[in-house]
Amino acid sequence: MLSSVLVIGGTGLIGRHLVIASLDAGHPTAVLVRPATAANAEKAKLTEAFQSCGASLVYGDINEHEGLVAAIKQADVVISAVGHSSPLEVESQLKIVTAIQEAGGVKQSQQSPTVSSEYGCDVELAEHMLEPARSILGAKLRVREAVRAAGIPHTIISSNWFQGFLLPRAGNPEANGPPVNSVTIFGDGKLQVFFVNEKDMGAVAMKAVEDPRTLNRILHLRPQDNLCSLDKLVSLWENKIGKVLEKIYVCEEELVKKVQESSFPLNFQLAVVHATIVAGETKLSEKATSTGASISEAVEATEIYPDMNYVCVEEYLDGLP
Repeated sequence: MLSSVLVIGGTGLIGRHLVIASLDAGHPTAVLVRPATAANAEKAKLTEAFQSCGASLVYGDINEHEGLVAAIKQADVVISAVGHSSPLEVESQLKIVTAIQEAGGVKQSQQSPTVSSEYGCDVELAEHMLEPARSILGAKLRVREAVRAAGIPHTIISSNWFQGFLLPRAGNPEANGPPVNSVTIFGDGKLQVFFVNEKDMGAVAMKAVEDPRTLNRILHLRPQDNLCSLDKLVSLWENKIGKVLEKIYVCEEELVKKVQESSFPLNFQLAVVHATIVAGETKLSEKATSTGASISEAVEATEIYPDMNYVCVEEYLDGLP
């Protein structure tokens, strides 16, 4: 029988994909729902949709220890998709760690402090990022280390940029939608990054739930067909709309200033753009210390799941109106 799954943060932008993926994979699935969430009309509609697909709702809060322990005791696997509005919110997951220890018998905890969680870029580079990404991703790293120190079986998902956020904006977090006449390109536009579809991330996470090869490992999602630069992204969009856009390039110095002058969440989003698309993770990796994972702790999803088909960048853009 498939493992039973408890998703914490299941109504968030990432969590909802994990809930659906769990249900699609046939796992008995429960979603921890806060009373405030239940009172939110939009999220109440989402939880109703979960229920109609077969999920059960568990009303509670990670700040209510006894209820959290009781919910965890009913699950084989705990998946965290808690938000990242601040280091404090990220570190609230330490309460999940404590509850898992008390509950005992949990098969696996796929922890992730989020894009809202650690499902995004490599948090091992946090100390080399601009604020507030440095503090927020640093908190994610502390949660990761706490899970390891507690001896909790775990799989950590590192899935790079989600397609649903940057692709409709042509790589610019400031944009409200697709470019029409002009487009802003950060850096020289040539560095490539991975863009992974949220549904694909969820599907891979569910494969990992039952896979001993991912146990106590960091599972990276790096499909080579999903590598794309901002220049390539803009070119694909131009081909789609049949129009050449005016290109406004923003140098690294200007981007750093923009990060410093912006408020949350834009400053966080731009700081991650700086780290991944402008400074480049490869460049930052040369500075990385030994605080992160060793090579032996990392596995590549495209290698252990070779038959998995990923939505590529061009395919995603073709599906946009």
